[in-house]
Amino acid sequence: MTAGEPLQRVRIYLSERDSAEGQPLYLIALDRLRREGASGATALRGIAGFGAGHRLRTAGIADFGQQTPIIIEWLDRAERVARVLPALDELLGEALITIEDIRAYRAALRSGGPFGSRSIADVARGDIMTVPPDLPLAAALDRLARARQPLLAVVDGQRLTGILVPEDAGRFGVMPLEALAELDDAERSASLARLALRPVRDAMREPRAIYIESPLAHTVNLLIEWGLDALPVTDNEGRLVGVFGVDQALRAALDGERASGHVRNAEPPPPVSLIMQMLVPTASAGADAAAVLLQTLQSAARTVVLMNGFYPTGVVSVSEATRRVREPLRSAWIAALMGDRSPLATLAAASSSGTTADDLAAAPALIPSHASEYDAIRILIEGEKQYLVVVDSEGRLAGMVTRRGLLRALAQEG
Repeated sequence: MTAGEPLQRVRIYLSERDSAEGQPLYLIALDRLRREGASGATALRGIAGFGAGHRLRTAGIADFGQQTPIIIEWLDRAERVARVLPALDELLGEALITIEDIRAYRAALRSGGPFGSRSIADVARGDIMTVPPDLPLAAALDRLARARQPLLAVVDGQRLTGILVPEDAGRFGVMPLEALAELDDAERSASLARLALRPVRDAMREPRAIYIESPLAHTVNLLIEWGLDALPVTDNEGRLVGVFGVDQALRAALDGERASGHVRNAEPPPPVSLIMQMLVPTASAGADAAAVLLQTLQSAARTVVLMNGFYPTGVVSVSEATRRVREPLRSAWIAALMGDRSPLATLAAASSSGTTADDLAAAPALIPSHASEYDAIRILIEGEKQYLVVVDSEGRLAGMVTRRGLLRALAQEG
């Protein structure tokens, strides 16, 4: 929430003797609000008052303790109130509930980190690709590669039964999906032929999903802990309603940084130099292409930065190389992507590919080491990049920053 933003105040009127599940009702209601993603709520105990009988009671009257009024006050965005409040209908029964439109003059930013008190509902992507469990795996991977999405949700009717992510392709001898997307139709069909008629259910993972009102910061930590780029999002009835991943998390952090008003961060965002990875695979721009392609497959990031002395001049990645490579090197490259690296290794050993690494490279997306993490996020999102090459004040290579590296940095700040 930011100053000047339209808000609503919800008041729920209870009695201290009201209970549910063997506990005071106001505690159950507060816990439900917390789990549903409310920004914040407080239970207040009345010390004096009167009701319909017009009898004034105070905390000093003996029988007042049996009927002490409890008011839960909850401030939040109007759209979240509309979404969360119905989830309390069954719990609260006939309790009096009021809603008022209010406007905050000043808001103090507490240590909520880059994601604040927002929930998944505020940032999740509504459209999500789905496939049935009996669809041929080859067709599902082809669809996932072409769409360049972080996951496919496997559904049986309206029930989420599993997920399929790009990394699953490797378990069945299929090349990385970023390369598969760059093949022509004939090459793609040949690469997927080994899957025969194997169905999606043979490859799908357990259906890990996140509730739509889960706190954003908590879900970012789950992505990091589980090593996933995205998670399906479900509502309170278990229905699939969207997807949340690294891209949505970075956009949410950037939107929070752009928020205006009287709310200010106590600390400036860290520079890229504190986030970047310093060990970057490099090669000479004039090196033989076969040797650099082999190096690309051997690197954890499947990326090699090409250098002219101390200065980066290009980047060879799996997708860019697949898009640019031509015969006779292309056949050896596709074989290597499918698991047989011997033809490519033979060409690399003889330095006889007839192509230089520079022929397979894209121009590097550069960022200075003193730029902030939000500068990096902005460039990645606007340029649809997966990584940025970091340079020092002289333009020399300093490191590399990736989307997941930025995500980990944001999680630590939260």
